Amino acid sequence: MSARDAFERTLAAMYDAMLDDARWPVASTLIDEACGIKGNDLLVGEGPLDDRRVLFVGMYSRGQRREDLEREYLQNYYPIDECVPRFRQLPDDGLVQVRDLYTAEELKSSPAYNELLPRGGRQNGVRVRLSGSGSSHIAWNIGDPADSDGWGAARVAMVTRPLPHIRQFVRVRQALVRAEARTATVTGLLDNPRAGVVHLDRRGQILEVNDRARDILRNGDGLSDRDGTLRARAPADQVRLERLLGNARRHPTRRRSAGRCSSGARPCCRRSSCTSSRWPSLNPTTGPGTWRPWY
Repeated sequence: MSARDAFERTLAAMYDAMLDDARWPVASTLIDEACGIKGNDLLVGEGPLDDRRVLFVGMYSRGQRREDLEREYLQNYYPIDECVPRFRQLPDDGLVQVRDLYTAEELKSSPAYNELLPRGGRQNGVRVRLSGSGSSHIAWNIGDPADSDGWGAARVAMVTRPLPHIRQFVRVRQALVRAEARTATVTGLLDNPRAGVVHLDRRGQILEVNDRARDILRNGDGLSDRDGTLRARAPADQVRLERLLGNARRHPTRRRSAGRCSSGARPCCRRSSCTSSRWPSLNPTTGPGTWRPWY
């Protein structure tokens, strides 16, 4: 399988998992296989840098959740992990090798680096910080290489490709939790009275809307329906909307599945600046609430 085929297969699994989080172990396994790594972790927190609160952590190794390591890290190591404040200072999409987050002395003495990380196959991995919605922040930890090739250019390129989709995955799950639709199909989303939902086809044309969305479009509150096409009131928002729809049309082709969108576009909830706070629009690619674990 080519690198491109592996990435598209992985991406399709990630978007399946956005609407059905029970599928995340499969997506996580495909990420490991495509990138040639021993595992990958997601950690979501919120709040200012000096008072960050952990909302969710999920550590997986080839699809197997390591709840033992999750509990041990949060209870015993997270409060004393020397790399945490340095990681928080990284720029958005900032990718760094784990060992570079510790001083030379800490590489010898740090309990987190020397005790926990080797057990999970994370000591020689890389980490990336992603900005979430509002005050939330995402840490994606990529495990050690599964072979002896190390972190060459090809592997670095492979682990950076999913970054916007990792961010989108977290945003979608947060939006669905807020809408009380943690396991969603298109039918289920359209029946949800808590959210305005629009079902678009591959061309960006409106196929179906639920009652709440219909009311919002009729009122022209940020978005409106013009001849079956979504339009934003503000010019800047229209540019952003067109970019989002363009991204959707570039999404990899996949097989259709029962209970899901029958068009090429696959729906995910996303909050856009051109919508009201009541309005999760449906968008299948790039780019939030109390966060609850969604596994």
